[in-house]
Amino acid sequence: MKTVGIVGAGVIGACLAFSLAQRGMRVHCVERAEPGGLTTDASFARLSAVQQPTYARFELSHTGMIEHFRFAEQFYSTPWWHPTGSLAWADDEDGAGPSFADVVRRLDSWGYRTSWSDAARVNRDREPGIAFEDPRTPVVLFPDEAWVDGPRLVSEMLGAAGATGRLKLWNGTVDGIEVHGGEVRALRLEDGERIEVDAVVNAAGPGMPAVAAMLGTAPVGGVATRSSLVIDLITDGDPVRHVLRGAQAHARSAGPGRVRVRSDQIDARLPAGIGSDPDDGIVKDLLERAYRTLPVLESATVDRVRIGTAVFPADGFPSLGPLSAVSGYYEAFANSGITLAPFIGRTLTTHIATGEVHPMWAHCSPDRLRTAR
Repeated sequence: MKTVGIVGAGVIGACLAFSLAQRGMRVHCVERAEPGGLTTDASFARLSAVQQPTYARFELSHTGMIEHFRFAEQFYSTPWWHPTGSLAWADDEDGAGPSFADVVRRLDSWGYRTSWSDAARVNRDREPGIAFEDPRTPVVLFPDEAWVDGPRLVSEMLGAAGATGRLKLWNGTVDGIEVHGGEVRALRLEDGERIEVDAVVNAAGPGMPAVAAMLGTAPVGGVATRSSLVIDLITDGDPVRHVLRGAQAHARSAGPGRVRVRSDQIDARLPAGIGSDPDDGIVKDLLERAYRTLPVLESATVDRVRIGTAVFPADGFPSLGPLSAVSGYYEAFANSGITLAPFIGRTLTTHIATGEVHPMWAHCSPDRLRTAR
C-alpha cells in the first residue's frame, strides 16, 4: 500500500485525498490553516469555461465541469454542489478584443451549451430582481454552469477520506521534503515531526513555489498572480437563482439568505499580492455596482469582505503530474482550482497508482515551469 503526502488541504488537496483513500492508499495531508479556509474560501467558485481563450484550455475547463457532474453522482448527498446555470450580459462594446456575442458564438462552436434571450424575458421568467438598463438587452444562459461551496466540498471530501481509515490530517507547516537517491522519502514539519511517504503531492496553492524550492531543483518560473475582492451579504430571502455575470458585477447565492458578489472591473484595480484588508473606496465601489445590478441588495447586511489571491501557471494550464528530476514528487497547481479539483483528484490518483498519463495532461507538465523563468 502506497503512502502519499499531500501539502495543502484546499479544494484540490481535499479531492485528491478522497480519491487516493478510495483507491486504497494511505494519505497524510498537511495544512497550516483551516482546511479550505484560505484561497478556496475566498473564491467566487463558479464552474465555467467561458473565459478560456484557446480550445485546449477551454476543453480542459469544460472537462472539469463535466467531471463535477460525474463526481456528484458518487454521493447520496451533495451539499456543496449547486448546478444553477449562469446568466450573462455585457455593456455596449468598447472595441477592445472580441465582442461578447463573438465570445458566445465561439463557445457555441466548441460545443458549450448556450441560449439567448432578452432582459425583459429574463426578468419575467428567471431573475425578476435584475435591473437591466434596457429590456432589449441580450442575455445568454449557460445552462451547464454552476457554483460550488468550496469549504463545504473540502469538509465533505476530508470526512469521506477519513471514514476509510486511510487519511491522517496534520495541522502544521511543511519545513522540508527529504529526497535520497533522487527519490522522495519523507515530509518534515516545522514542529519536528517526520512523515515517511512514498510520494508527495504539492497542492499548496499560493505556497506551491516555496514548497517546490525545498527540493533544491531548478526554481519555479512562469507563475502569475491574481487577486479578487469578494463580499458576502446577508439578505432577506434568496434573491438570486442563477450565477449572474453582469456587466458591472457578478453575483450568486452563497447559501440560504446569503449572496456573494465580485466584479471584473474592481479586480483589475487590485494590485498583485494585496493583503487581506481592502481599501474602503474599492469596497464601496463594488457594493454600488452590486446594488445597481440587483437593487434588492441595498437592504442587505455586509457580512464578510475578503481579498483572495490566487497563484497559478501564467500559461493558463495546470502544473499537474510528476517532476522528472525527482521520483515520487508531483504537483497539482492550477488556476480555476474549484473547476478542476475532482478531475485532478481522479487523474492524478490514477497516475500515482498505475503510471497512466491522462491525454489532457499534454500541456501540464511541471517541467515546463522550470524552463519558464
